[in-house]
Amino acid sequence: MLERYNRLSTFVKINLILVMMLLPLLVLNYLSNQTSNKVVRNEILRSSETYLALLTNQIDTTMNQMSTFVLGMNRDSAVRSYLNYEVFQEPYDKLVVVSNILEKLNLNSSSMPWTNQIAVYSPISEEAISTSGKVIYDAAFLKEHMNTNWELLPEDYRYGHPYFIRHFIEPRYSVNRPLSSYQLITEITFPVYELVKSLDQFKNKGNVHDPFLFKPGEKAIINTSSNTAFINTMVDHLLDTKMSTSGYETIVMQNNKYIVTYQLSSALGWYLVDYVPLDEVLAPINRSSHIFVGSVIILVFLGLAVSYFIYRNVQIPIIKLLSGARAIARGDFSTQISYRARNEFYFLILQFNTMATQIKELIETVYESKIRLQEATLKQLQSQVDPHFLYNSLNFIQYSAKNHDEEAVISMTLQLGAYYRYATRLGEATTTLQEEMNLIKSYLEIHKLRMYDMDYEIVLPPSMNTVEIPRLILQPVVENAIVHGISNRSQASFIKVSAESVNEFHRITVEDNGPGLTSIEQEELLARIMHSSNDHNMCGLWNVAQRLILKFGEEAGVSMEQSSYGGLKLTLYWPNYDSKDGI
Repeated sequence: MLERYNRLSTFVKINLILVMMLLPLLVLNYLSNQTSNKVVRNEILRSSETYLALLTNQIDTTMNQMSTFVLGMNRDSAVRSYLNYEVFQEPYDKLVVVSNILEKLNLNSSSMPWTNQIAVYSPISEEAISTSGKVIYDAAFLKEHMNTNWELLPEDYRYGHPYFIRHFIEPRYSVNRPLSSYQLITEITFPVYELVKSLDQFKNKGNVHDPFLFKPGEKAIINTSSNTAFINTMVDHLLDTKMSTSGYETIVMQNNKYIVTYQLSSALGWYLVDYVPLDEVLAPINRSSHIFVGSVIILVFLGLAVSYFIYRNVQIPIIKLLSGARAIARGDFSTQISYRARNEFYFLILQFNTMATQIKELIETVYESKIRLQEATLKQLQSQVDPHFLYNSLNFIQYSAKNHDEEAVISMTLQLGAYYRYATRLGEATTTLQEEMNLIKSYLEIHKLRMYDMDYEIVLPPSMNTVEIPRLILQPVVENAIVHGISNRSQASFIKVSAESVNEFHRITVEDNGPGLTSIEQEELLARIMHSSNDHNMCGLWNVAQRLILKFGEEAGVSMEQSSYGGLKLTLYWPNYDSKDGI
């Protein structure tokens, strides 16, 4: 992983670091937003439950108060005198009983916080007394609606709008019991708008709550400012919900989330429901989160812009400098970097281009010096070869003169003169292979004069006549074959010099029928020729190898093996550049 990171460019690394710095902020913002939403949601639930409990308690307290008043009034002696109403024969007595009951009813009714109506029924006498005077004894109505719990009834002659009704019966109420068997029935009613007023008062306290009363199978009771269609839609959702005594639900309506809390009124038997638009409440938090995310996005773009600025003004020139440095490392000293921006890197690249130009000029100067040095070395090597051959020739002339062999002296002198006319042309470092072979022929003729039992063969393909080689490159090799190969033989000796072109290389081989060398001796000698300096007594062959390498490069060299004639076979080889160029 670390290696992959190290391979990335600086531009990519900066962007990765920027993203890694901003990711924790986004994660923290997400976690903070979730925590805030959770806290606010819990606070909404707690607030709604508190408000609902307060309002439910107010409603239950009022209704229980009304029920208590009515229940206590049943115990009042004036009201209970209604049980013996039929006993009174005189109208005055009956009027006194009714007046006393009405006084008690009005007193209790006026002491209650809500508008109400109280009525007392006597099933025995089929009489009814009420605070409004509108109530009559209606056996059918009582049979249908008599209930010891609060019941919602539609508008009728009693009220011009819906109202709640409840009855208190003596003796205890039974469903199948006939109406005439009851001694006293007390009825209390109050209009629905009293509940609506309580809902309005609760809503108008400056909070976001919008409570309403709900009971399955009944029309919801809402406050005067509620959206009826919206409440009806919410009621439809609640009908699909299994509701307990109290709790809450999250409902999605019109693509918005609402937290709906409910509380059952124990006195009324209806659910007091409140809802809070969750999205609206959480809007400030979400808005802050969106502002933060937007700020992060802006920072990302600004960071990318800064990163691109750094990439353009730092990374690109660094890449150009690295590319230029690699080109110089490969040997391309003509490299020039193109860069136009006017900053610090412009002057650095300008200096780099100047340095590259100076290095190129210096390399060319050194190369020219090296060429001149090679030419001087070649001439020095030629000067080393010439005396070596001269010493051997003079020794032969001296030897022939002592033996009074005039023909050998004359022949040797002529051949030696011809040789030096060719060898002393130091202005020419190279010659053709044909001229070199002619020189070797003269050289072998000289040695044949000395060694009467010696013979030689020269093989030169016509296609190689014009091949250029360093002058006097073959003479030391032939001399080595004579001195170390056949000079000590008592039998007939033989030397063969041949040239050929094989596998894009030119080859010249010199082989003899002398005693030769073992494989180990060949390896040691070859190592000394190819890898040693001229500190050993091998000036001739070492000079030949060095001249070949200087002329034709590292691909040129010397090899040796056992000759088919029994002696040593030494081969000079160098690349055939004409053949390679042709390919």
